[in-house]
Formats: sequence, C-alpha cells, structure tokens
Amino acid sequence: MKWSLFIGFFLLSQLYNVFGDDCYCPLCELDKLPDNCTTIYGHIQMGLESTMPPYEIIEYKLQNVTTIVGCITIANSGFTSLALLSNLETLQYSQTGNSSSCSSYGNIITIAKNSLLRRLYFTSLKKVIVTKKSEYGIYLVDNPSLCITEEELEHFLKTEKFYAPHIQICDPTKIYCRLDSFDFFDQTNIVSGCQVLTDSLVLNGTKEYNQTEFHDRLNDIEQILGSIIVFQSDIVALKFPNLWRIYNFQPTLPVIFLQDNPNLAEIEFSNLSSIPYFGKYPDVLYTFSNPLLTQLPLDTCENLYKLGQITIGDVSESICENRTSSALPTQEANHTTATTSEFSVDSGKGGSNVTNSTALSSVGKNQPPNNNTKDNLDFRILDLTYFLGLIFIWVLRFEI
Repeated sequence: MKWSLFIGFFLLSQLYNVFGDDCYCPLCELDKLPDNCTTIYGHIQMGLESTMPPYEIIEYKLQNVTTIVGCITIANSGFTSLALLSNLETLQYSQTGNSSSCSSYGNIITIAKNSLLRRLYFTSLKKVIVTKKSEYGIYLVDNPSLCITEEELEHFLKTEKFYAPHIQICDPTKIYCRLDSFDFFDQTNIVSGCQVLTDSLVLNGTKEYNQTEFHDRLNDIEQILGSIIVFQSDIVALKFPNLWRIYNFQPTLPVIFLQDNPNLAEIEFSNLSSIPYFGKYPDVLYTFSNPLLTQLPLDTCENLYKLGQITIGDVSESICENRTSSALPTQEANHTTATTSEFSVDSGKGGSNVTNSTALSSVGKNQPPNNNTKDNLDFRILDLTYFLGLIFIWVLRFEI
C-alpha cells in the first residue's frame, strides 16, 4: 500500500511538472507566483519596485512561461539581459482581473530606462497580438547599452505597433544611423552613407543646408523605421531611388505625409516595395497643398498603388492620373481614409502646436508610470486535476 501511494504521488508531481499550468495574477509579485507556470494572465512588472526578489527566483518562476496574456513592464531594472524570457512564444494584450495596470501605460511589452540592459534574447517569440486598446506592441526606449541583432529586428518588424527609435544594432551588416539626442532626422543630421534611418524623417521650416549634399544622402537610404513627414518646408525635391521599406513608427499618421510645401515639385519612391505596418490609415501617401506637385513618375505611382492608398487632399484629379492603370488595393474595414482636418500637430519634439500641420507626437519620451497597485490575487487552475486523479485511483485499485 505504501509503495502504491508513493508511486501515485510521484506520478502526480511529475506529470504536473511536465504539463505546467495557467496562472492568474492581475499585478504579479513574482516571488508569489506558483511554480511551473506556462501561461500567465496578468501584468508582470520588473524593476519598478525596491522589493524585487533575487534574479534566481525570477528566473525560476518564469523559466517555463511560453504565453503571457496581459502585459509586461521592465523598467529601471538591473538586468543585463532578458534571457529569463527566452522561452516566451506569445504575447497578447489583455486587461485582466480588477487591475487597471496594463492600461496605465498601454503597451504589450515596455522595456525602458534599463541602463545595464545589453541583450534581449527573445529567441522563441513568435506572436505579438495587439488590440485597439494597446498603444504599442514591443516598446523599446532609453536603454542606452541595449543592442538587438538584425535577425531580431527583422522578427520585430513582422509585428504590429513595434516602436524602438534610434535602436542600436549588434554587429550590423548595413550602416544604421541613430541620434543620441533622440531627435527626428532632418536636412541637417543625416550623415553620408546612411542605409537605415532608425527614426522618422521630419522636414519642417527653413534650415541652412547644402541641397545637393542632402539629396545625395537620400540616395543611399534603403529603409526608414518611422514616417516621412514634410510640411511647411522649402524643399524642392524628395527622391529616394533605393528606399524599399518603411515601418511606420507613428501609427496616427500616414506613412508619407506632405503638406504646405510651396516649392516641392518632385518626389520619387521607385523601389518602395514593403510597408509592414501602416498604422491607423491605409494611406501610403497623403499630400495636401503642394501646388507644384502635379504629377508623379510612372514607377512611383505603380509602386505606391500596389502598397496602399494615395490621397490627394486639395485637387480633384489624381497626380497619378493617366500615368498608370493599377487599381487601388482593397482596404481593410478598420482603416480610415485620412482627411487634412484630422492632423493638428506638434511640429517637433517639445515644440509648439502648428495649425493644420502634422501631429507628430513625442511618443517614447515619458518614463513608465509608477504603479503601486497591490492587486495581487495569485491562484492556479489545475487543468489536469481530473486526469491525474484518475491515474492515482488506477494505482490504488491494485491495493484495494
């Protein structure tokens, strides 16, 4: 009888360890999480509290986690890597339990202000499931020592609402340009040979710059992580002959936004072929009040129409009229055509509002909020209880 009981309890414990369990934790204190969680429903935050448990405990509690339904905040931590989340496969934003902690910052995963953090090691991450309520998906800001690999970057660019301005790339094979000041790129700060801009290009107002040199530098750009915003500028031409991908870091704006540029007469996007994330609007190009911009080159029209919608805000005929036979692609129902009245905007990071201009918000500049909520209702639902109980009864029946 004793041996049967021992074998029964052993089988229960081993199967429990193999299959793991769902854990519910609206605002998690990691040391109070049950062992062997594979799915966590709730908000995990690390680094925001002085009462963080030792790294070994955190690593042990999270070692088998593959899915988080809720959100993660890692800020002001002493972590040098996030290898403790290397088994994480799926992140899904959800407001869970009675805690409002996820909505206070609004991102699925926020990694910010970690001065010692060098690597992520999200080697298993496959899905980042955003919702309309989530501000951003993966949000990486102000981690001065962090670099990600080109492979990680490519993986993140397949997700929606990714935001990582001026991110450093480990062992790059291309020339990635970033600014320590975290300003937007403009006519004055793009260095020669840039192949990838790691934030938006914003051309606004009159600046002292060498036009020939500036246009030569645009020729080298192959990718932009951000939007192209040109408004109230004195620029005469905007040509990107080698640009093939734009990932929109400004989801409340069209991908390419041109407004109130009295001298702008030429634009070129002859190789643009990929826009992994548009944001709110389906417009690949939105143009308004650019009186000299009356026609686009045929190859630019073809490429832009294949990618999305072209919106002309102040003329009755398309600037691609009679230049291409391409039909506009079918737009998703949740997209909305942009109108100029929707864009009232900040002309720069920390600048004053400009009427009828593009609203380029200073996203990513605020630190994560302190959340002192102690809504920590840890409990576990054992999905395999019934099955394991049957095994235990089966072992005991030989002794009865």
